[in-house]
Amino acid sequence: MFFLIVSEIKQALDASLKRKTSLAATYHLLHRHGWRKLAPDKRHPKADALAQDEWKKNFAILS
Repeated sequence: MFFLIVSEIKQALDASLKRKTSLAATYHLLHRHGWRKLAPDKRHPKADALAQDEWKKNFAILS
């Protein structure tokens, strides 16, 4: 299994077509050819895992 990076594919597509394309067009192209997203996006660089865990522990579910 290998991963594709859509931003790199978009850059190659732009260079090949010699014009700018939208990111959505790149996703549509991949979808048309049977490619799909298999892995979640990376975490946000400013995400604080400890703060998220604390929030999950202290979150009261309303019923």
